[in-house]
Amino acid sequence: MDIETPVPESRMSPLAPTAFPAANYDCPVHDWTENFGRSTGSISRLIHEVGTRFQACGLPLARLSVIVRTLHPQIAVAGYIWNGETGVMDEFTRDHQSQSRESYQRSPVRQIFEGSPGIRRRLLDPDCPRDFPILEDLDGEGITDYLVLPVPFSDGRSYACSWATRDPNGFSDEQIARIAQLMPTFSLVLEILAIRTISRNLMDTYLGHSAGMRVLDGEIYRGVNETIEAVIWISDLRGFTRISDSFAPPVVLGILNDHFERVVGAIKQHEGEVLKFMGDSVLAIFPIANFQSPGKAADAALAAARDTRRSIAAGNSTRREKRLAEIDYGIALNLGEVVYGNIGAPDRLDFTVIGPAVNQTARIEALCKTLSRKVLASHSVAEVAGEKLESLGFQVLRGVREPQEIFAVPDRPGPVTNR
Repeated sequence: MDIETPVPESRMSPLAPTAFPAANYDCPVHDWTENFGRSTGSISRLIHEVGTRFQACGLPLARLSVIVRTLHPQIAVAGYIWNGETGVMDEFTRDHQSQSRESYQRSPVRQIFEGSPGIRRRLLDPDCPRDFPILEDLDGEGITDYLVLPVPFSDGRSYACSWATRDPNGFSDEQIARIAQLMPTFSLVLEILAIRTISRNLMDTYLGHSAGMRVLDGEIYRGVNETIEAVIWISDLRGFTRISDSFAPPVVLGILNDHFERVVGAIKQHEGEVLKFMGDSVLAIFPIANFQSPGKAADAALAAARDTRRSIAAGNSTRREKRLAEIDYGIALNLGEVVYGNIGAPDRLDFTVIGPAVNQTARIEALCKTLSRKVLASHSVAEVAGEKLESLGFQVLRGVREPQEIFAVPDRPGPVTNR
């Protein structure tokens, strides 16, 4: 059964639409969703609550799922499937290439996304069409009735929500009407929670997780900052000017993105926080408070530097095989106090770190080329690290009054030292 609603002919589902039974029930699930649904805090929790409350009202619900588009550089859609018998919530994501795959092209979700007013398949009926591959899977699981409805958002796009039962008689007209009655309120609450999720995704993508959460928590005013102690990371892609002059812009962007992916992946793997990209450079921190001690923060930063080293080396090996230019780089690590917070114009702020320790880190990074080393660390990092670093003696840093002892980071950890 398809639901009767005006929709472009090209977007109609295969069977002629049939109207839903109209009803208006005093439904406690509707009241709860309207008054408390947005306070659940997550889409998965909302689905769980709606499913269990419908069951308590006598709806033989075996499965409830929601699939929504999201705003994320890697994820196109997020899905949530609640098992009404076990209470288990299965969450999954699909990348941006997923919508070109056959599994999506032959799914009821595609028709809902493209404007179908709804699709129902009573699998218990002998003549029920098996026009979607998922129906065979559901039939094998004992599902007798399957309903997919649009979840309209205020931006004009529709998302998908499916309801399924194992009841021998399928859903009754009354039960279908109760589900349909809930959908406007359910859609509204779902949109609120989806927007929250999208906001967190955007903050994570553009500011980093910690900074993004602080902004969402209200730290949005210029001058809101704090002094923290952290291991500071500054890395730089060497020869970027030459690369920019030698290759077409798309090639340059590819090189830059590949480099950043390797650097950021290593930093995040070891719980560092990337704050910003500065041209071809990366600024990141390993806050001491997150690691319980300066030594553990230093060790995490050193491990991230080694992983970066290995990843770039693997990339350069591939580039050599293809007779492409290899990537050169420098990484500097320093430990000190930084001012962490909002800095900038009243209406254009940057959540970052500043201070003498940051400036000193930049000067150390510049020495990587001079000293022909990939990774350098300050004395403050070396004295707390759980390994012995190689001293390169005292070096003059531009803008720093006294020469500073600089240490090289070997490919493999050296002997453990006492902190």
